[in-house]
Parts: sequence; structure tokens; C-alpha cells
Amino acid sequence: MTDALILAVNFRAIGLTIAVVVLAGFVLLFIRTSFQAKAELGSELELAPNKKEYLPDEELEGKKLDWSLSFALVVLVIVALSLPFYWLAEPGRQEGAVDVWQQTFERRGEGVYLRTAQCVNCHAAGGAGGSAPYVLRDQDGQFLANTTWLAPALNDLFLRYSEEEVTFILNFGRPGSPMAAWGLPGGGPLTSQQVQTTIEYLQTLEVPTLDPIEIDESDDPVAAREAADRQSAKITAEVERSLADGEFATLGEAVFNLGYYSGFSAGSLSCARCHTGGWSLGPSAPQIDGDPLSVGRAGCGGGDPTGIGFSLCGGDVLRRFPDDSWKLPDGSWAPEGGLVDDQGFFYYMAMDNSRIRLDDKGTPVTSRADDSGNPVPYRILADGNLADCRAISSLWEPESGSPYPFAAGFEVQLDDAGGFVAPPEIGESDLSGTVLRFADGRLGGDCTVVEMPERTSYAQYNFIFNGAERGRGYGRGGQSSEGMMPGFGSVLPPEYIQAVVDYERGL
Repeated sequence: MTDALILAVNFRAIGLTIAVVVLAGFVLLFIRTSFQAKAELGSELELAPNKKEYLPDEELEGKKLDWSLSFALVVLVIVALSLPFYWLAEPGRQEGAVDVWQQTFERRGEGVYLRTAQCVNCHAAGGAGGSAPYVLRDQDGQFLANTTWLAPALNDLFLRYSEEEVTFILNFGRPGSPMAAWGLPGGGPLTSQQVQTTIEYLQTLEVPTLDPIEIDESDDPVAAREAADRQSAKITAEVERSLADGEFATLGEAVFNLGYYSGFSAGSLSCARCHTGGWSLGPSAPQIDGDPLSVGRAGCGGGDPTGIGFSLCGGDVLRRFPDDSWKLPDGSWAPEGGLVDDQGFFYYMAMDNSRIRLDDKGTPVTSRADDSGNPVPYRILADGNLADCRAISSLWEPESGSPYPFAAGFEVQLDDAGGFVAPPEIGESDLSGTVLRFADGRLGGDCTVVEMPERTSYAQYNFIFNGAERGRGYGRGGQSSEGMMPGFGSVLPPEYIQAVVDYERGL
């Protein structure tokens, strides 16, 4: 930006210099002509015989004409060469003007942050995060205690939220927190111009992104990668410290609650800030319902203060994001849709590193085919393992009682009265080899079980990575009206997002 500004200033100076040179040439020519002119002595009719003869035609059309034409040619050459150069530099001049205006907006936004709205009082200088006074009340609104609120860092704000989402928060605030509505639409004192200039200033505080795509598309990918590595190292060191000090039991819990005890990044990287009521008050503050990290509260959403996030407890997250993928045997994250072999087929890897091929619908299929020549699909067991059974029963549901398995291919018969005759029920003793009972009540015989890695949800990983979009659905039945679920793909390493998925699915 600085180089573009310098070039723009230089181009402007060149244009002004050319204009001054041309104007000075005309002024000098006028002065010279004025001094060489002779005073008029009288009437042309009276003094014509006495007037001195002017230069002869030979001299006028010789040296004097050559001098005049040469002077005009020099000026014409200067104009002809300089103006196109100036025109070519015009985009740079305009870009420089935009940069100057941008710097003006950022300077005004800094004034709003430091003085007008005094955001610095809660979020600290440079947007590093701080604390804000907060009055804790019970469910009836009665005073309990004066405490402090962990105000999040803002230097990673635009790595988590879009500009539209930040504008919404500034305009309408955060209910259940000290963050008031600052914009006129929410009843605050700041005009839309002041809100926008504040956003422009906050964008100058941004820490490096960890998103590989954003890094590759940056002006200097190498420098961006190095900056991202340094930022990632800071986060990793804090997480490892919290585990070593015994603050948390697992990697997922440590990342989910990042900054609860230490105030790292003022809790801006924590999922618990929104998904656990009372988390932002910190460990030393009095709590309405006990320790926010206790079983039955951690990640359960709801509650006051905060707790504005969706409840992740009681299987809610599993219903929102059903299992749709397996991890790899080494514990790393499996890519969406599985791995791809040299022939272009998708597959997942079993625990023994054998490949389980997927059909065009992503269903794992066995190495054998049915009567029609199509691959036989595996059945996915409750523990995530796969079962290949050569015999699978059907189900019969009588008028009363639970469904029971019967032999596949049995043709239902009618009795003498025209009623249906129930097929004979089969049991495990009627099947050979390894017998399995599936969740729907069917029985499988002569089964081969394939041990698979942990079952998980790639859709949930994507959701945490990208966040919610306003008005668009997510998972199974999820809908975000304002898109307030931030994306953490630019601020957390991928393995940490995976650890958060594991932790949330176990709540």
C-alpha cells in the first residue's frame, strides 16, 4: 500500500511539473515578445514613410522561423511523450487515492475504538481482549454479585465472522452479555459511517490466517505461511500447557474451553463461550448453577449469561450431525467422501489398512456381487464396524407384539378363512457361522465383521470449519437466522477442529 501511495504521489508531481514547464514556456515567450516590440510612434497613415522596415522575408522565413518551429516542436514532444505516460499512471494514482481514503477511514475508526465508543476499555489496545464489568443476576433478575466478563479478542474477529455478521453485532449487541447495541438500528449512538470505520480499523488488527486456501491466494504465500506457522505455534503451546497443568483431561476439552483459566486470546477461540452458560465469567466468579465445566453443563447451551449456542448435550449434536464418515486407522481425519485410489474409486481404510470400496452413492460395498452382478453393500453396525452377511432375515410385524425375523424369500400363505399365515420365526440356531442381530431387529448369518476406525461426522467438521451462513440450513434440520456461528477454519489448526468434533460428539 505504501509503495502504491508513493508512486501515486510521484505521478501527480510529474503531471504538475509538466504543466508548470509548459506554462512557464508561454510566459517566457510572452515576456520576450513584449520586450522586443517597439513603441508605436503615431498614426499609420501619418508615419508610414518614417517607419523602420521589419526583417526581410528571407530572415523571417529562415533563422527566426526555424527557431520558432524548433521551440514549438520541443514543447510538442514534451507534451506528446509526457501525457501518455501520465495516462498510463492514472490507475496507480487512483489506487493511491483509494489507499489514502482507506487510511482516513481506519484513522477515524481508531478514534471510535479509542475515544468515541471506548471499545478499548473492554477489548484492550490492539483488540487483544480484556474484561468488562458485569452484574450477575438470578433467574428472577435479582442481584447476586458484581463480577467481570471475559471480553474476547478482536484481532481474529474477521477470521471467525464475516463483515456482515460483525456489522450486525455492532448494531444490535449481544444479549445476555455486556456487549451493548452500538449502532443506530439497535438504538445505539454510532452512525452507520462510524460503525463502518470501526470495522475498517478492526481489520487492521487481524492476526495471520491458518486457512491454507487463504494463504495460497495471498500476495506473498511464503510469508503468509511463515506467519501462520508462528500463530499456530502459539495456540499449540497454550493447549499443550493447559493439558500438562491438568486443566483439562483431553485435547478436545482443552480446545473447546481454550482460554478459560489462562485468558488466552481472551477466550475468542473457545467454543464454550457460546455453548456453555456462565463460561465467560471465568473460573473465579460466582455461578448461578455451579461450575460451567461440570457434567451436564459443559457444552449444553442455553443459560444466562451467554449460553446462546445450540445445546451439544444429550445426543443433540448427534441428531443434528449423524455419522457420515470414518476416521483413518492412524486417527487422522478422513477426507469427505473417502480416499481415492489410482483407478478413481473411492474407499475407506479398515483398521488393518485394507481398503473398503464405496459405490457411487458412498455406500461401502463388499468384494462379492448379488444375483444381478451388483456389489453387495455392507451393513454398518452400531459400533461403526462393517458386517458382510451372506444370509439376512426379513421382518414380519404381526397384529400385536414386536416384529420378528423370518427367512428371506418366504411366501406368505393364506389360511382357510383367507387370513394371512404368519411366517415361521427364525432364531440364531437356524443360521450358520457368525450370527449378528442388527438394530432394526433383523438377523444375519454367516457374517464377516470388518473392524473399522471410529465413526464420526465430516459434516460437523465442515460446519465448525466454515461456520453458519445467514438463512442457510446446516446438518439435519439446522437453520441460522443471522449466521452467528463463526467459522474456526482460519484460526484453529485442523487437528484441533477434529478434536473438538470428537469432544462434542461425546457430550
